[in-house]
Amino acid sequence: MRHFTNLFIFFTLMSLSFACTQPTDYKQLYEGHVKELSDPKYYGRTDYNGGITAAADYIRNTIEEIGFEWTNLPFTYNKNTMRGKVEFSVDGKEYIFTEDFIVKEFSTGKHATMDIYHLDDEYLMDKEKFYSHLCSGEFKEKFVAFNFPLFSDKFGGEGIELYKDNLTQLSGHVGGLILKYASNPVNFISRAVYTLPFPVIGVGPEFPSDAKQATVNLENEWIENYNGVNVASFVEGKNGGDEHFIVLAHYDHLGVIGEGNIFTGANDNASGVGALLAMMQYYKTHQPETSILFLFLDGEEANLLGAKDYVQNPYKPLKDVKFVINLDMVGDNGKNIICEVGGGEQGNAGYELFKKINGEKGYFTSVDQQPFTDNSDHYYFGINGVPCMYFTIEGDMYQYYHTPRDTYEHFSSEKFNDLFGLMLDFLKEF
Repeated sequence: MRHFTNLFIFFTLMSLSFACTQPTDYKQLYEGHVKELSDPKYYGRTDYNGGITAAADYIRNTIEEIGFEWTNLPFTYNKNTMRGKVEFSVDGKEYIFTEDFIVKEFSTGKHATMDIYHLDDEYLMDKEKFYSHLCSGEFKEKFVAFNFPLFSDKFGGEGIELYKDNLTQLSGHVGGLILKYASNPVNFISRAVYTLPFPVIGVGPEFPSDAKQATVNLENEWIENYNGVNVASFVEGKNGGDEHFIVLAHYDHLGVIGEGNIFTGANDNASGVGALLAMMQYYKTHQPETSILFLFLDGEEANLLGAKDYVQNPYKPLKDVKFVINLDMVGDNGKNIICEVGGGEQGNAGYELFKKINGEKGYFTSVDQQPFTDNSDHYYFGINGVPCMYFTIEGDMYQYYHTPRDTYEHFSSEKFNDLFGLMLDFLKEF
């Protein structure tokens, strides 16, 4: 009996030892984080029904479970929301939100049926002629439809103030606007920090040029002093000192726009958050040489406000930042990886090392640099001289960008191991 008992204990201990030495499946962890954070119970990770708070709690609890500490970095801003009726029909035909039309995020609520005036392109060639015509008093109760790409080209490009600066002057002179895009537009909330006093509808190239009348039913709510919060977790490196990397991802998304339309944001950007949490799990048992600040940013979809606040109020001095890596929309199956580079010579040096590592290891077919823009959180670091790179992967899942169809079912972990290896190699070698 004693012999049997000893054997039982021996094999039990061996089983436990084997279980404890099994390598961590970081890809599986990654998939689990993405699946959790893109669950509809988080309501698209805004303040609607406490979704963003619950998402931040999940991140903080996961950090604690891994064995690290976290710090909240709060900030506030104002924003416009549209969580009620978002309806639009043309000549009796009901349009489908996110498929046939969008509503620009700075729109004011309105329920009305109005005639449509199709503005000739000639009025978009000259600003004075444009305003003189539309402010004539003739269009106070009409929709004015016009060529948006031409307007954008002639009135100042896609900058943050394109709409506010140019369209505010139409206040009291038009009933609403219909912007005709060259391809079907997608939803944003980046300009929800202000409102215009009329609804602005976006439509694609299929919008009929002879449409006569449209009905809009739009409900909006303006929120003052919305509470955002960045979450920071510092992983101490072996070499000590103040120098550190920042690896960041935004965890907010579009939330709810229109009744029942939850934008769950699996690729954008539960994927980036999941990658960071998997990396933190790795560094719990593989202490990095140089310290790493993992930064989970809020307010990215509201025009990078979490990143802007962090740069203005950093948890650690920006002068001590060795390099910033921003992962945004990496849950796709593209064979190459796309990047943007900022922060001068040090940023370019980082780019060269990424290309070198990728060339040696063959993670992606290429590391493709695109122009530095304000399309994600790296922007505020770059314009303040902090070396940084933004990474994204575009493949079959990009078609669901900023739609309610960016779900876990339309997310891919195919390139995770390549992304994971590339990032770990860089943080070790740079």
